[in-house]
Amino acid sequence: MSLSASATPKITDYDLLEKLGSGSYATVYKAKHRQSSTYHAIKCVLKSSLSNTSTDNLVTEIKLLKSLKNKFIVGLDDFFWDDKKIYIVLEYCNAGNLSNFIKSKKALPESTCKYFLRQLAIAVQYMRSNDISHFDLKPQNLLLTRTANNVLLKVADFGFAQHLKLGEINFTLKGSPLYMAPEIISKQQYDATADLWSIGVILYECLFGKAPYSSKTIDELLFKIRNHERIAIPSNTRISDDCHDFLARLLQHNPKKRITFQEFFEHNFLDLKTFPTDGVGILGYKNVYFIFI
Repeated sequence: MSLSASATPKITDYDLLEKLGSGSYATVYKAKHRQSSTYHAIKCVLKSSLSNTSTDNLVTEIKLLKSLKNKFIVGLDDFFWDDKKIYIVLEYCNAGNLSNFIKSKKALPESTCKYFLRQLAIAVQYMRSNDISHFDLKPQNLLLTRTANNVLLKVADFGFAQHLKLGEINFTLKGSPLYMAPEIISKQQYDATADLWSIGVILYECLFGKAPYSSKTIDELLFKIRNHERIAIPSNTRISDDCHDFLARLLQHNPKKRITFQEFFEHNFLDLKTFPTDGVGILGYKNVYFIFI
């Protein structure tokens, strides 16, 4: 896939509305397609800010999003570029992200955590069926879309994702430190199960309002992770035995002792065998909606 210059940018097909967010090399806008009147999120990437590595990551992200079609993964609608910028047109998610939602509620009831984790698990199950690892799973990258009857979680930001079969080893440092598996932090070799640690951190944050190794500085965070500090359940909270077991098996510092993907998908806490994934199946969780809508 080449990202060479194009004489005329196609951004004129869209009206850019408010800014949704920005990072070191990209700004995301809500946009409306002029012809269809549909809403999208457009990620505008400044070419001059891209290193060779970030360019490779961007190309990989586009390729993966083109191939991934799942209701719990944000969809790629289009992409194009001109002489200065690359534009990635994505499905618009109208309810923000899981990080902001957790902050607004301080902590989430276990039933709501389970509701979101089941959707995340279906997305991860689909990714694993295509030998894809995300390597940057965190609440900020889990977008929320509110429909007439439910709220859907969608995995986004595949900039660090890659094809990696189970058992294959990776050595590249990637991810966000607060959600990064200990074996990555320690610059050791790691595999696809690093995503399972990240999911454990996400669940912990959903339940208790903060990540298990929340720290004031990056040095403090790295010290806690490298020294395998014990992860404790806050004393003023109570979770079910299934939830406790699930969390403990996800947050194993030693990846060989961590829950496997098969065990993850079959765990009683998720109970995926009873989770319908067709267009209307989530309606069974109507009682949960009153918690967060």
